[in-house]
Amino acid sequence: ITTDLHHGCTSHHTGTSAAAPLAAAIYALALEANPSLTWRDIMYLTVLSSRAYAIPSNTQIVQNAAGFNVSSRYGFGLMDAGLMTW
Repeated sequence: ITTDLHHGCTSHHTGTSAAAPLAAAIYALALEANPSLTWRDIMYLTVLSSRAYAIPSNTQIVQNAAGFNVSSRYGFGLMDAGLMTW
C-alpha cells in the first residue's frame, strides 16, 4: 500500500512510475549476471526477452525497421528478468 496523488492510500501502482524502477532492477540483475554487457547488449536483450503475449490482443502492433513487432503503447511486451539473466 502506498499513497496516491490525492494523498490517499492505494494498493495499485501502475504506469511509468512503476515500470521504470522495475526495468532498472531487471537491468541491474542482467548486469550483475554478466558485467561485460554493453548498452547495445542490454537493448538487444530487452527486445529478445520481452514477452509479447502480455500485450492485449486489441493493441495495434507494427513491425519496426529491424523486423521486430512492437506496440507504441506496450513496447516489445512484458520484460522477463529470468530470460535477461540466463
